[in-house]
Amino acid sequence: MKNIYTYNPAPRSWQFLSGTGIKIAGIVLMTLDHLHQMFIAQGAPYWLNWFGRPVAAMFLFLCAEGFTYTRSRKRYMLRFLGGFLFMAAMNQLLSAIMFMEHVALINNIFGTLFMAAYYMWVIDCFRGGFKEKRPAKILSASGAFLLPLVVSLVMFLVLQSGNHSAVMFLFFIPSPLFVEGGLVLVFMGAAFYLLRKSRLAQAALVLVISALSWYSARGSVGDFEWLIVFAVIPLLLYNGKRGKGGGKYFFYIYYPTHVYLLYCIAWVLS
Repeated sequence: MKNIYTYNPAPRSWQFLSGTGIKIAGIVLMTLDHLHQMFIAQGAPYWLNWFGRPVAAMFLFLCAEGFTYTRSRKRYMLRFLGGFLFMAAMNQLLSAIMFMEHVALINNIFGTLFMAAYYMWVIDCFRGGFKEKRPAKILSASGAFLLPLVVSLVMFLVLQSGNHSAVMFLFFIPSPLFVEGGLVLVFMGAAFYLLRKSRLAQAALVLVISALSWYSARGSVGDFEWLIVFAVIPLLLYNGKRGKGGGKYFFYIYYPTHVYLLYCIAWVLS
């Protein structure tokens, strides 16, 4: 289905990064970050963790682009959901078989990308409802907006109850509050989609979130979430093109593969 909200202005001469270029840069930075996570007991330097701070914003930006141009938004979202469920199961399995006290295997950005794409779909539902002047469609969009938040509230109450069996089940439910990065990253991804007609507005969003992260972490030693600000660089250099190479499913394969490979190596070494 053709997307009536597509907006892709001609790139400027200094905008040389394609979507593939951003994806490769994100993969490299993410891998460095995970080297620190997995090998902290072996003395991996903490500064490796810094490289991963902009990565989520980079992939959420690409998620908004992908959602805009994909031929099937349903399949696009289902790929993220499938990746989330697979990693939720593998995280539980490997944590039980190869337990390491110093490593919490909770990596699962697929849940964040799924929830971000879900709210991009909700945005389009609202747009369609207002454009067609259909109150019923606006009401259903409002319900779709609130549903994941209600689910998050129920999940929170279950966690507070201390029911361990129920808590294990919650790992398999994507919700904006409990996916990796939580509400901030989910709504950042949705905002990237909402602000697609202004790259400067998208960059300003990253700057605001970085500033709020820095302010909230004042005095906290080792909190470098504000380094998300560096996601502005690839965002502004993006030329609006998909780019060659970096196959369609490469990220879906590489992300869980490198996480579990590094985890297994760290387990052997420890």
